Amino acid sequence: MATQGTRIESPDDSNLNKEKFYYSHPSHQNQQILTNQTSITRREVRRKKTKKIEKFKNACKKTTTFLFSRVGLCIVCIGYVAVGGLIFRSIEGSYEDEKMKNKSLVGDLVNIRTDNLVHEIWNMTKFEKVFHEKNYTSKLKKKLIEYQKNLTDAVKDGYKGSLSYNATKWTYPGSILYSVTIVTTIGYGHITCETDTGKIVTIFYAIFGIPMMLLCLANIGSSMANLFRFMYARVCCGYCNYVKRRNIRMKAAATLSSAAAAGQANAAAAAAALSLAALTSNNLISHASADEKQNENEKFSKTADATELIDLIDETNVVDYKKITVPISITLFVLSSYVLLGGILFKTLEEWTVIEGVYFCFITLSTIGLGDYVPGNSINDTDTQAELKLVGCSLYLLMGLSLLAMCFNLMQEEVTAKFKKLAVRLGIIDDPNYW
Repeated sequence: MATQGTRIESPDDSNLNKEKFYYSHPSHQNQQILTNQTSITRREVRRKKTKKIEKFKNACKKTTTFLFSRVGLCIVCIGYVAVGGLIFRSIEGSYEDEKMKNKSLVGDLVNIRTDNLVHEIWNMTKFEKVFHEKNYTSKLKKKLIEYQKNLTDAVKDGYKGSLSYNATKWTYPGSILYSVTIVTTIGYGHITCETDTGKIVTIFYAIFGIPMMLLCLANIGSSMANLFRFMYARVCCGYCNYVKRRNIRMKAAATLSSAAAAGQANAAAAAAALSLAALTSNNLISHASADEKQNENEKFSKTADATELIDLIDETNVVDYKKITVPISITLFVLSSYVLLGGILFKTLEEWTVIEGVYFCFITLSTIGLGDYVPGNSINDTDTQAELKLVGCSLYLLMGLSLLAMCFNLMQEEVTAKFKKLAVRLGIIDDPNYW
């Protein structure tokens, strides 16, 4: 029996209540729809954010890969030097401009002192009734020595021979050369920062710039070494290999003809073995692995006649240019030629001798940087000429350091190859490709 207060519902009543529930509360359906739409929208937003993050990560990876590539490093270094020139020009150039504004122009000072000297000499001559050589020359000598000291001070302040010339060191080309001398560790010392801000910026500029420039020069040197090795293999070694192959073909033909005249059997196989040994000894066959060597032996052992042997000699794989080493004498010749050409170039641009130009190029490329010879410091140079000389010096310096890195790379490979051959002869190692 049912107790009081309890209601027994039939299945029809439950269905009816459900219908009443649904029909009596339509807002729950709208709320559920809105909830579903909100969740879908959130998922889409998350997917879009995830896609954006993935795109950003891929862009960062591509950018990093490009920046550490050879081309990317060159662009970064050039931009680093250019931005450094702008920074030092803005810091030290503004200070230099203020310094020049606070005092009279150097050219005007020299002009005034020159006029004063002329007037003093004229007054000495005008009011001197009796000329005594000793007295007159001693007075004149004192005046000239004083003028000489004043002129020397004016030259130290930047005077270059023009009476109205206001010399400025921190031009943009001068700032670029200063940036180049910092990142290449040369440091001529002809121009230095005078402000505390410039000195602090120089420290941090060198901390980040020197490793970047060394890495860039190493990559450029490796690329130039590959290019030079390729040219050496195709130009210099190409003719030598042609002459060696021609001699091997002639010896093979002579061996076959003499064997055929004597009626010997397997003459082609004997000639093929001799040709293979000659090709290998003359470094005309590349054996990167034992399988390739076995394949070459099988080809020559299956040779049947003279025509096939001659064709096989011509078709053998030439040694890869990457495995060819350039003699040290050639690299030293290239480096010496670059230094000599630079000496002739700076002799033409500056009032130097060839010895002085060669001395400057060697001191520069060896990153010694004594600073006793610097382009663009001639008294007769105009602003445009001095700036062009500074830009040319920067380009010569960067190209020369890249060439120096290339020569060091080639010489290192040559020395390594020589030590490998020596180790094989001494029996220290069996395989020259061990290292």
